[in-house]
Amino acid sequence: MKPITITRLGVAIYVLSALAFTEELVGEITGFYLLNYGWIVHEIVELITLGGFVIGGLLLWYSHRVLHARNAEVERLLHAAQGEFTAMLHALFAHWSLTEAEEDIALLTVKGLTVAEIAEARNTSPGTVKSQNNAIYRKAGVKNRTQLVGAVVEELLEGPDDQQKGNAA
Repeated sequence: MKPITITRLGVAIYVLSALAFTEELVGEITGFYLLNYGWIVHEIVELITLGGFVIGGLLLWYSHRVLHARNAEVERLLHAAQGEFTAMLHALFAHWSLTEAEEDIALLTVKGLTVAEIAEARNTSPGTVKSQNNAIYRKAGVKNRTQLVGAVVEELLEGPDDQQKGNAA
């Protein structure tokens, strides 16, 4: 059963138990019962209500555990993907023979920072950033920032099989 189904079932049982408990409580306080029945039925309803609270709580606890485990796995996979993306970028920058400073600027450029923002982040002049960007474009075989981002995305979308086919041709 899916965690969301278990959660909904747990909530439904919990709500029904709460309604039964509320009806019993109002009856006890006011003496007015929606359903008038004997004390044996009253005790059975209380036991069923208690069972509903326990079962509903257990279902909610179980679905929380399952969803927490799934969330942890997704976070682990996301972290691994981020590491792979960073490794791919560094390999691509090494392939282009970028210097360490050019790698930093290329990374900030790919992230979408402007020349002024990159200059401020690196405590350098915009002219230096423009000069290094031009060197990056030349080494990467592109003409501008947009083509640089396109080259990075294209490299990301190419799988190892695509790269091997390109090398074999």
